[in-house]
Amino acid sequence: MLDLGFFTRSRVRLVRQTEIAECGLASLAMVANYHGLDIDLGTLRRRFAPSLRGAPLRSLIGLADKIGLTPRAVKLPLEELKNLHTPCILHWDMNHYVVLEHVRSDKALIHNPDGRSTNMPMDEVSKHFTGVALELRPSDDFEGGKHRERLKLSQLWRRMTGLKRAIAQILVLTLVLQAYVLASPYYMQVAIDNALPALDLDLLAVLAIGFGLFTLVNAGAALLRSFVLLVAGTTLGFTLASNVARRLFRLPVDWFEKRHTGDILSRFQSVGPIQEMLTQGAVSAIVDGLMAVLTLALMFWYSPLLAAIAIVAFVLYGIVRAVSFSFEREAQEASIIMGGKEQSTLIETLRGMTTLRLFGRETLRHALWQTKLTDAVNSDVRLARIGIWQGTANGLIFGLENILTIYLAISFVIEGSGFSVGMVFAYMAYKGQFIGKSAALVDTAIAFKMLGLHLERLSDIALSEEDRSFGDSLDRETELKGRIELRDVFYRYAPSDPLVLEGVNLTVEQGEFVAITGPSGGGKSTLVKLLLGLVEPESGEVLVDGLPLNRFGYKSFHSQIAAVLQEDSLFAGTLADNIALFDESVDMERVVGAASAASIHSDIGQMPMQYETLVGDMGSTLSGGQKQRVLLARALYRQPRILVMDEGTAHLDSDHERAVNEAISAMGITRIIIAHRKETIEAAERILVMAAGQLHKAQLEPSET
Repeated sequence: MLDLGFFTRSRVRLVRQTEIAECGLASLAMVANYHGLDIDLGTLRRRFAPSLRGAPLRSLIGLADKIGLTPRAVKLPLEELKNLHTPCILHWDMNHYVVLEHVRSDKALIHNPDGRSTNMPMDEVSKHFTGVALELRPSDDFEGGKHRERLKLSQLWRRMTGLKRAIAQILVLTLVLQAYVLASPYYMQVAIDNALPALDLDLLAVLAIGFGLFTLVNAGAALLRSFVLLVAGTTLGFTLASNVARRLFRLPVDWFEKRHTGDILSRFQSVGPIQEMLTQGAVSAIVDGLMAVLTLALMFWYSPLLAAIAIVAFVLYGIVRAVSFSFEREAQEASIIMGGKEQSTLIETLRGMTTLRLFGRETLRHALWQTKLTDAVNSDVRLARIGIWQGTANGLIFGLENILTIYLAISFVIEGSGFSVGMVFAYMAYKGQFIGKSAALVDTAIAFKMLGLHLERLSDIALSEEDRSFGDSLDRETELKGRIELRDVFYRYAPSDPLVLEGVNLTVEQGEFVAITGPSGGGKSTLVKLLLGLVEPESGEVLVDGLPLNRFGYKSFHSQIAAVLQEDSLFAGTLADNIALFDESVDMERVVGAASAASIHSDIGQMPMQYETLVGDMGSTLSGGQKQRVLLARALYRQPRILVMDEGTAHLDSDHERAVNEAISAMGITRIIIAHRKETIEAAERILVMAAGQLHKAQLEPSET
């Protein structure tokens, strides 16, 4: 694939997907933006929630119609791509969507939501294009405009104190430092023009002592400024990271299921550039602007002509940075995203190393990671290439300006126009300060503008809706008896997806033991999430002790139930920590009781460190059965009124399972289990079968199963 050249500008602005399966939504956003509807992916996602399982073509057609675009799906051979109304959406690699901007000279300009824009030869396109395209034209009721929800900087540092005072201190100390910078060239001028011609050592000594004391003051100010910057930067960085992390930890479970871990981490790391710019960039912008004005005034006092030349060079530099900004921003975004994908692949590889070793797929996985690393490195190279162009332009502009300035300044001295040698030295020093500060001011302005990229990435965290359980009143605590009911519950992953649950009705009485079985993919795990209040039904009600779950209180409900799910994991720490789930005050008596009920106490007793034994990364030091029993002990430690298990005893042998069932049965709590094993199902008081989104009573009684 051939990347777009540095100076190539396409008319379609690339929109990169955030969630795993929203390439269709991102492609739709690109076409909508092209036609004048300036809408970001986050806003589009909040209006039309995508499915984790992807969007079929009919879903895209429906979404396009809702935003005022007239869709037309066509099936065509590769050679007819040039006849499509562009930009249009192409079906790609059987499970992906891209945007075609145009076909020219046997090359197609493809915008890939999963990567970047490329001019792709048609023979390469043929390897990916499935023959299906979606043309999109604005309808009569299509409305353009700007529909973007932006994250504001002020939303990130709420409840932070002392920031304004710290910035004021930094500003004052920086001004002291700059006063030294302004005075230093004058020392050179007086020494050359006055002390040297007169051979006046006394004057030279006075100047040296005076500026030496000034240097000591400057050093002290620099020391204090460094400490203030350290404290302010650390405080602001901690506050920003804490606020963003708090929001991240309160997002719905399905938010994390739709994103790669590496992408989430890369978004979170956008806090760093924001913190740096707020503590140092803001002060630098003020000081650099002030110093540029002061030094420019001094330069005009020395020579208006020379000062005008410096201004022209500064303006040319500003134009170069402004022209290259959009390219730099795109390259920066690509670098961050590609780096996140490489990190996601590496994390997945490390997590699955046992599987890779067993199947001998280390080489193939290394090749996959290397491909991601190549993409990340190429993105970094593209960003560095832009920096090289900027640096070259900078050196050329200011190099020519310096040559012309020296020529004119020395000619003024030769002509005897009142311009002394000392003045040449002083002017060149002030000019160097002006060029440095004005260029730094432009760079800071560009950096502040670049914060928009980091704010956009953080907005996926900060502007996403919190899990509805955090909307509960903190002082509401309703005692749970243990009865739970579903009434006419319908559920689907996204509005365009088929129903997963269709009119499910279920009543589980207090203390009852119900087993739910059925074929895989029938909706059992989704049913569990509904029962636990992790997802919300499309229609119908979840009742707890006769009250709708939202009235009972999600927090209150969650504090009195427990679950063992298929995707549960242990955390780095001791066995006691994991059973108590890092409770602030671990009750060891409850820990031992929960472990005994889960039939893991004897195993722990045989370990060298017993309950202080470290479990390793995600429980890597334990067997599958031991890990599952520790997870069960963690659930029982909560002393729940309702216990839900999704294949929670699948790794246990019959003896351990029997012991666990007897111990839990003696507690008299409500139990709902998802199971396939005969022994597990037989222990239940009532058996239900989930199939094709419907819940039915089992044909056989438990004794006959």
